[in-house]
Amino acid sequence: MTVEIYDSVNEEWFDITPWIAWQGLTFSRNDVDGPNAGRDMTGYMHRGRVASKEKMNIQTVQLTRSQSSKLQTLLFPETIQVRVTPYPRTNAQQVLYMYSNNVKTTYVIHRENGEDLQSLAFPLIEN
Repeated sequence: MTVEIYDSVNEEWFDITPWIAWQGLTFSRNDVDGPNAGRDMTGYMHRGRVASKEKMNIQTVQLTRSQSSKLQTLLFPETIQVRVTPYPRTNAQQVLYMYSNNVKTTYVIHRENGEDLQSLAFPLIEN
């Protein structure tokens, strides 16, 4: 499986697969319920689903400063293109328009050489 993000500055796909931690990629589908969703007096659940959104959660390995900066730059635009090959639901290449928020960065500082490594965790949510 490969996960690539479109780099709109350089106009090319950038493969982030080597930066994804072991078991650091999860997929889910989230339903968007309609305005009348909820339970009635009998306890029956009315969903009224109006849409569903694909979501990926990604956890990276420890990255250098330059790698972390590159990835955060790719995630910065309001909408990004993500290409997954093969996509689990379709078993084919899929390009999704997604956004990211809440990019959490964890620092690991190595005292010997002063280099700090950064591990990122972030969701990608379909627009």
